[in-house]
Amino acid sequence: MDILIGFLEGLNLWWWLGIAAALLITELLTGTTYILWPAASAFVTALIASFVGWPVELFIFAGLGVAFLVLGDRFVKPRLKSGSDSGLNSRATYLVGERVTIVSAFTEGKGRVRHGDTEWAAKSHDGSDLAEGTSAIVDALDGTRLVVKA
Repeated sequence: MDILIGFLEGLNLWWWLGIAAALLITELLTGTTYILWPAASAFVTALIASFVGWPVELFIFAGLGVAFLVLGDRFVKPRLKSGSDSGLNSRATYLVGERVTIVSAFTEGKGRVRHGDTEWAAKSHDGSDLAEGTSAIVDALDGTRLVVKA
């Protein structure tokens, strides 16, 4: 028990910065944002460590860790996710609103269209059949299939 008390009394600015750095490295490896909040609380605790004793440091670390987790999960994480739909790995999202040419006549509302040099599976917006060679506008996406309207 004396060893544990001795260790806790030895906690200072550098220990807390080391804990924050270790947590940040772990966050970089996992990418979940859940370990970011204890790392932030360890950093804030490091700033306060020179002025208070170890029981207060642990209380501040625990309290800020929970507060940052709740606030970060509620306010920060949705904002991070909202910018993640860049369309980088889904170039079909850029086709909405573009004009396409029908390369095979639609039967039962399904066919193929061409945009640039790429052919796409497509279906008509209202289930109607479209003739080959006509043009249409991409209205939406349905998985990997384009939804077009004449």
